[in-house]
Amino acid sequence: MKRVIKNNYKFILGLILGLVISVTTVYAIDAYIESNKVTYNNHNKSNVEEAIDELYEKSGMHQEKWVDPILNGADPVFDKEGKLIPVEIKSNGEVYYANLNSEWYNYSEKRWANAVILIENPSNTNYGVGDKIEEDDIESYFVWIPRYQYKVWDLGKYTSSNVMTDMKNSKSDVETSYLNMNGHARLIDIKFGDASTIPKMAEPSTTGVYYTHPGFTLGTKNLNGLWVGKFETGGSVSDIIIKPNVTSLRNETVKTFFDAGYNYNRTLDSHMMKNTEWGAVAYLSHSIYGIGSEISINNNSNYITGYSSYNADQHAGNGEYGTEPPITMPWNSGAGYFASTTGNITGVYDMSGGTYERVAGTIDGLVDSSGFSTTELKNYMNNGYMDKYSTSSDKNAYNYRILGDATGEMGPFYNYYEKNGSAYDHNSWYSDYSRFIYKDSAWFERGGRYLAGPLSGQFSFRTTSGVANDGASFRIVVALTN
Repeated sequence: MKRVIKNNYKFILGLILGLVISVTTVYAIDAYIESNKVTYNNHNKSNVEEAIDELYEKSGMHQEKWVDPILNGADPVFDKEGKLIPVEIKSNGEVYYANLNSEWYNYSEKRWANAVILIENPSNTNYGVGDKIEEDDIESYFVWIPRYQYKVWDLGKYTSSNVMTDMKNSKSDVETSYLNMNGHARLIDIKFGDASTIPKMAEPSTTGVYYTHPGFTLGTKNLNGLWVGKFETGGSVSDIIIKPNVTSLRNETVKTFFDAGYNYNRTLDSHMMKNTEWGAVAYLSHSIYGIGSEISINNNSNYITGYSSYNADQHAGNGEYGTEPPITMPWNSGAGYFASTTGNITGVYDMSGGTYERVAGTIDGLVDSSGFSTTELKNYMNNGYMDKYSTSSDKNAYNYRILGDATGEMGPFYNYYEKNGSAYDHNSWYSDYSRFIYKDSAWFERGGRYLAGPLSGQFSFRTTSGVANDGASFRIVVALTN
């Protein structure tokens, strides 16, 4: 009997010792992983990390990645190949490899999540958590726009612009009119959630309800968010870069821009920004999670990305049309932050001024001068890469908007003279330009141009035939699922 008891003790001690060794091994391997660099091409989830995750799960000690509670599951999604690297950007523009297990973004504090893609052959192939990433090694910057619902305040069913008759013979009163029209702007009420929490919805028939923004639907995909190019696209058609302090890629047809965005990285489902996706960024910018006001204009006459007018008060709507403010400042300066959707360095830039940004949104079946064939257009629309608008669309027929695209909902709309003697259509939010697509000009351009003064802003929209233009560029979006 005593021999049996002794053997049982040996068995129990063996179990305890085995457990201690297993736990110690888990911590030791994990410490080794943390203390060594993670290679760029497989930073997201290496084979060793997957094995560690499995051990953590079995031992009940799994280490969770940081999630922002306000997002309700709509946290950043990364690719399995590890092309997108999570980063934190300091106020001076320095970029550091983020630790996914700590708080590297916080939307309640207007700190949006950022990521970068490195060049093909970076100087350091072993960037790891906490490392400063050299600017020359970065190919492109992206910002995460989490999936959300917004409270509908206006159905946008305006069929015309109101003519401000009191302004026709009083051009000097433009400033006063601008201030009066500013009063229509409001903070947009937003609730975040993943695709299971806030599914795709049909357009509501009444105001005051929460509506899932359509920008988070791409064909059959219901996305938890979008990785949006932080700046206007630069480089060349065959060698895309998305960075600050570079010249925007311009003077190409809509089709050339679209093809460049679509072919940028098919693994990441990259594409030219749609009109509804522009709306998703613009609405988030005008909430408590963004700057909550007009974005400062990029007034750089050389089309350099990430720049801003010098004074914080010198927003797009406060300058005279055609007059460039004397000083323009870079993205990582005090004045530069006001050109961001957050009012700080973590947001999206160049959504006011810079170039006119062409977006993938046009009248059904109408190629105009874009360079597309009718078959190509139909195919991309059917697959969700272009927003489709009614064949009845007209210059002031804002009622043909897609709810959420930041066009019709920005009404009511007005027409009045500027100081330079020209009359323009303006929307009631910051006096931005407002011209809807029609049969002779079937494609949308957003944001305005560097010298467009009060016509520029994140709620500005105008039209183009799609022909190449030296003042027009585009933006790239990446769409990933979990």
